[in-house]
Amino acid sequence: MNDKHVVVVGAGITGLAAALRILSEPNPPRVTIFESRNRVGGVIHASPFAGIASLDESADAFLTRTPSAMDVIKQVGLGDALTSPATGEAYIWRNEMHPIPHGTLLGVPGSLRTAWSTPILSTTGKLRASLEPLIPRRVGRNTDNLGAAMRARCGGQVLERIIDPLVGSIYATDTDSFSVKGMPQIADLLAQPRSLMSSVKESLAKRVASGPIFAAPLAGMHVFTTSIAERIRQLGGVIELSAPVRAIEQPKRGQYFIQTDDGTVLCDAVVLASPAQHSATLVQSLSTDAAARLAAREHASVVMIALTVPRSVWPQHLTGSGYLVPKPNQIAVTAVSFASNKWSHIHTADNSMVLRVSLGRDGMPMHHLDDDTLLKLALADLYWHLGIDFAPTDVRITRWVDSFPQYRPGHFEEVNQLEHIFDVSAPGVVFAGASYRGIGIPSCIADAHRAAARILAKIDA
Repeated sequence: MNDKHVVVVGAGITGLAAALRILSEPNPPRVTIFESRNRVGGVIHASPFAGIASLDESADAFLTRTPSAMDVIKQVGLGDALTSPATGEAYIWRNEMHPIPHGTLLGVPGSLRTAWSTPILSTTGKLRASLEPLIPRRVGRNTDNLGAAMRARCGGQVLERIIDPLVGSIYATDTDSFSVKGMPQIADLLAQPRSLMSSVKESLAKRVASGPIFAAPLAGMHVFTTSIAERIRQLGGVIELSAPVRAIEQPKRGQYFIQTDDGTVLCDAVVLASPAQHSATLVQSLSTDAAARLAAREHASVVMIALTVPRSVWPQHLTGSGYLVPKPNQIAVTAVSFASNKWSHIHTADNSMVLRVSLGRDGMPMHHLDDDTLLKLALADLYWHLGIDFAPTDVRITRWVDSFPQYRPGHFEEVNQLEHIFDVSAPGVVFAGASYRGIGIPSCIADAHRAAARILAKIDA
C-alpha cells in the first residue's frame, strides 16, 4: 500500500463496494471504513426466523442484467453460490388477484394485445392505452415527473394500476412525486424516437434467453456484504464497527480530520457512503450550503413483517412469488412476497408458508405504529386481499426508518450541484449511494465504483 489514506463513511453495500474497488488497485492507499452500527450491510440484513437459519429482512435479491453486482459477486467468490426465484409469475391485487401482464416493462405495455388482454384495465383504460403509439413523441419528454410523463403517454389507469405498483414497491414511492430519471429504463424508453409500445417490444425481444433477471446467495443477501467485508480485510482494509463519525474537517486543502468517539483520524480523501440526511451533519464545517442541501433530501420509511401461516389454509392456486397493491387500493399493505413460493430453499420445520409483508411508503408512513397495530393492519389487509383470516405462528417486524431515498423531480440536477460544491470547497470528499445516483444494489455498486475512481484520480493527481 502507498502512504495515502482514504476513509469511507458507512459499511453498507456502497461503502463496502467503494473500499473493495480502491483496495483492488495496484499499490492502493490505506482504507478505513467507519460504520456506526455493530455490523456491516446497512439496510441489507437478515436474521433467523421460524427455524430458518437466515431470512432477509429487506432486499432478498439483486438484478443480474446490470453487470456491476455480478462482477462483485464473482470477485468475492460467490459466483457458484447463487440461486434465482423459482417462479417469475406475480400478481397485482385489484379486487382480486390478476397476473402482472406479460409483455410489459416496468408496467409499460409493449403491444395493443398486452393492454387489451389484462382485466386490470377497464375498457376505457384500454382504449386510452391504445392511443399511445399515435401520441407525438415529444409528449412526456418535457417533464421529470414520472407520474405525469406516464399519464401523458399511457393514461391514468396504466400508471395507477400497473406502473405505480411496480415502481412504488421498488422505491417505496409515489410516482406522482418521483423523477423520471430515477427510473433509467423508463427514461430511456421516453428518449427513443418511437412509441413506448414499440420501444418496450424491442427491449423485451433483446432479453430472450438472457438468463434469470434476479439472483441471490443461497444463504441470503447478507452473505454478499459479509463476503465483501471479508475480502476487504484480506486486502488490508480496516473496518471499524460501532464507530460513528461525528464530523469531517479540512485543516488544509487536501487533508481531512475524521472526528470519531475514539479520537481524530487524518486522511487524504473521504467517501461519504452514508445517507444524505446523516451526511449533512458531518460536513457542516466543509460547506454549510452542501449541508443544507443534504439535509433537505427526503426519505420514506417501510415496515417489513415476516410471518408464517399453515399450508392447509393457503390458496393452492396462488403459486406466484407475491402480489402488489395499487395506490388507490392501499390501506396499509403495499406488497406481499410469498417467500416459500419465490425461493425453493426456504423451508420451515413444519412446512408453513412464509410471507413477507410490506407496509408504508412515501406519503403513507406506518413505522410510528406499535407492533400490535401493525400486525392487525397487515392481517386485516391479507384477509381483504385473500379472504383468509390468518393466525400466524411466527412473526417478525422490522422497521426501516428513513431508509428509502425519494428522488423528487429535479433530483439529479441537485446532485450535480452538490458534487460541484464539494469539488470546489472540499475536493477530496466524494459522496455515493442510494441517496444520490441510483437505488438498488447494482446501482449502488456502480455509484461506488464511480466514487472510487474519482477518489483514486484525486489522490494520484
